[in-house]
Amino acid sequence: MTLARSISVLAIVAALLALAVPASASSRNSGFYDNEIIEYEATAEVTSSPQAAQELAKGNIVFHIVDASGNTPAVQCARLLAALPSEPTACNVLNFIPTEVGYTGGAWNLQIFHWNSGKTPYELSSDTDIAAALAAGKGTLEVTNILVRCPVVNFAALR
Repeated sequence: MTLARSISVLAIVAALLALAVPASASSRNSGFYDNEIIEYEATAEVTSSPQAAQELAKGNIVFHIVDASGNTPAVQCARLLAALPSEPTACNVLNFIPTEVGYTGGAWNLQIFHWNSGKTPYELSSDTDIAAALAAGKGTLEVTNILVRCPVVNFAALR
């Protein structure tokens, strides 16, 4: 892992921890699932390895999107900030929510989509969008050792 990516992962973990709230708090975070806005509460923890995080997450992934410099592109957050201007967001994307077949619980492995240098970022708001961008060579995916527990608290519109 390059120094820049290591710094990027540390910054992302710091941001997730800053957004993390105790279960009793009412503050929410926002993100995406299948191109729709969702709300959740997040708590991040470090596991022993990326493989351990993937095993504990049982296929659940929370994608964080960064540009070539390691920052979240403004376009990734624009729709979330417009819809929920007073709510914090890391602009993440979940691949499963409780109503979807295949959902295996409330823990997700943090994986970071890095836009390649020279590629113009656009909103990625579903795992399908991310897979398509990867297949088109627009970015790379970094699997981390971070496990995020983020109960989804507002997804009624998706049932």
